[in-house]
Amino acid sequence: MADSVSGVNSSGLLAAVLQQAANKQELAVAVVKKGQEVQAAQGEAALKLIDSAAAVPGRIDTYA
Repeated sequence: MADSVSGVNSSGLLAAVLQQAANKQELAVAVVKKGQEVQAAQGEAALKLIDSAAAVPGRIDTYA
């Protein structure tokens, strides 16, 4: 069975497999980066919410 695969076809197959692996890695990196962007946006929104809820600017009411 291995004898039926020529050198040209096997190198093309290897290139396709390597490209697919690279694409999967790029996708994983993109997902992680997007997750980090979402976390940063949520953190900023939380800080804005805390600042807007403060009765005295710069202080948080801990007795509420």
